[in-house]
Amino acid sequence: MENTNVLNENEFEIFNQFAQKLNPSTKHDYLSKIILMKVYLKEKDLLEVTKYDCNEFIEYIKDRYAKSTCEKIYSYLHSFYNFMNKKEYIEINPFTYVKKPEVSRIKTKEDVLSVQEINQLVEILPKLNIRDRVIMIFLATTGCLLNELVNLKWKDLMMDDKNNTYVRLGKGKKERVVKLHPYCFKLIEDYRDYSGLPELILPSDEFVFTTQKSNSITDRNVRLIVKKALDLAGLPQYSAKDFRHSFAAISLRLGANEEDIKNQLGWSDKYYAIRYKYVLNFVDSESVDYLMSNDHLSINNK
Repeated sequence: MENTNVLNENEFEIFNQFAQKLNPSTKHDYLSKIILMKVYLKEKDLLEVTKYDCNEFIEYIKDRYAKSTCEKIYSYLHSFYNFMNKKEYIEINPFTYVKKPEVSRIKTKEDVLSVQEINQLVEILPKLNIRDRVIMIFLATTGCLLNELVNLKWKDLMMDDKNNTYVRLGKGKKERVVKLHPYCFKLIEDYRDYSGLPELILPSDEFVFTTQKSNSITDRNVRLIVKKALDLAGLPQYSAKDFRHSFAAISLRLGANEEDIKNQLGWSDKYYAIRYKYVLNFVDSESVDYLMSNDHLSINNK
């Protein structure tokens, strides 16, 4: 947890009331954003913050964070101040007067790796340890969310009677079972062998990806792994989230229909695919099957 000493006793008590029904991860996320503003405002009492303070803070983060991150910070703080207003700790939510940072949901070439760039990434995989190779290929061939990879357990992997392998991703309404690329599963087997685990994958609650110090891995660990791999491949302009966008755009370009992509990625609506219409010309002309059958992807020759 962030250094909660930045908040005074009253502020921390209010935050705990606000966060009562949040899961630990979301609670941590909210708290980090609140502390970020508190530090920027030189520890000014959060109940005395004005609309001018809030506006200055949003302008400050706009120069330092991605647009999507700024939007998230704004939304989190707006919700927190709405709570304080509702509970009558403050008379009005100061963020009501601050313009929300807007992010276009339309994807551009800056959000999507081309087939050639994915091949560049595949070529540098031998420079990574086996765990990190699995992580990179898993992200590229499933389009999963970062937290889905972090929370992946051995019980989520399965095989049918034709030796096709699958993985269960997501929770609740977004839970889905998607097909694994054969090379991805081969790397998973190599990873188990390197880790001294039995060849047979038994369903267990143990996490697939671990560190030397922990039986699980964090979002931050994964982002650092991805950054290292992208830097080695000469692709520092991309980040972990771009693999999900790339999976969607390339699959659509190669012929997957919107319903396929919706089911693969856990979208609530297939019309999310419209976000990729401007990028399809930039990518080289069941969803993972479209990737597996493309002769131009070097991964299919592994």
